[in-house]
Amino acid sequence: MAKLIKKVQKKQPDENKESIISELTEILEKIGFTVRVEKGSFKGGFCILNEQKLFLINKNLEQDKKISIIAQSIAAIGAEDIYIKPGIRKIIENEKADDKLF
Repeated sequence: MAKLIKKVQKKQPDENKESIISELTEILEKIGFTVRVEKGSFKGGFCILNEQKLFLINKNLEQDKKISIIAQSIAAIGAEDIYIKPGIRKIIENEKADDKLF
């Protein structure tokens, strides 16, 4: 007897979260990083490759996780001298505070 395999539908991306991710990546670019979204067995983070500052983010991560990783990285680098919208700055500060708990 053949089994019926149900195809799980992908979650539709949240427009608001996509906007936040876009604004966070713009901040990284202002700091001087090239942002690349790729598949792989990693979560994300910054590195230097051939004297080029890169920030990699895993394409398959959920939106909330992408926001968290990018915001924590910006908090670690420091972006005090760059204008950041108050709502986005609050997300970065919250991630920085949450990161200190661990």
